[in-house]
Amino acid sequence: MKILVTGANGFIGKHLVKKLRSENHDVVCHEISDGDISEKGALEKYKNIDYVYHLAACTYVPSSWDYTYDYFRTNILGTVTVLEYCRKNKCAITAMSTYVYGEPQYLPIDENHPISAASPYHESKIVVEELCKFYSEKFNITTTIFRPFNVYGNGQNESFLLPKIMKQILDPEIKEIQVMDLEPKRDFVYIDDVVEALIYALRRKGGYSVYNIGSGVSISVEEAIILAMQVTGIYKPYKATEMKRRGEISDCVSDISKIRSDLGFIPFYSLKDGLKKWMENINNTDEII
Repeated sequence: MKILVTGANGFIGKHLVKKLRSENHDVVCHEISDGDISEKGALEKYKNIDYVYHLAACTYVPSSWDYTYDYFRTNILGTVTVLEYCRKNKCAITAMSTYVYGEPQYLPIDENHPISAASPYHESKIVVEELCKFYSEKFNITTTIFRPFNVYGNGQNESFLLPKIMKQILDPEIKEIQVMDLEPKRDFVYIDDVVEALIYALRRKGGYSVYNIGSGVSISVEEAIILAMQVTGIYKPYKATEMKRRGEISDCVSDISKIRSDLGFIPFYSLKDGLKKWMENINNTDEII
């Protein structure tokens, strides 16, 4: 199958491209250097594509408050560009959303939970989902939306929580691990599991569907630090700076029964297992994170 991946140079994109090629797919990559995806016709140069994974987006949540216009332009208009391409070329599409549920009204969180934008970034992704649903229903595009919870793994930017923790643990110059808050609980899902779920989308035939991707387990920031120290064998004191992130969510855990039932996805990695795999990758590549 000939597959186009937008955002191919991003954290998830790199892992997905590697996996697709290992399964002998013909993968075409679109990266930032290939042109602004929010521009009309940005993808017209790609020919004979069977399937599109749309991962290109502005993703760092705190920056969306300062660069709201840029987030809306890239995330929303970029998606329109991709959907128009799929419409003209009769391609199926998988699009990456995010955690769009706000403060949970119940746990675990299934796909029918009310959605709520905690930031401009989340609002952009809610609009992206609506656009994908519209194009699927009106133009008969097979569309799969994934809502990943807290993805982590090697190659992730250290501005995200677990890379930040790992960086502080592994850096001998840092004597104390600091995080904003030890209490929030998250559903951490390892990058290899996320990619596996994305691959499963190729099985879908027709229609529009939304799926959570998570581990189905909720773990606090403090517990994550302790697990990371156990895996690395490096123990340091840790503390919270007692700073509260804007729109912070106290607890979240995914209900993954739908993706298990429809696509056969079952997460392979616990947080501890994922951290172990991450450390193996670090040791094999001499990467810091």
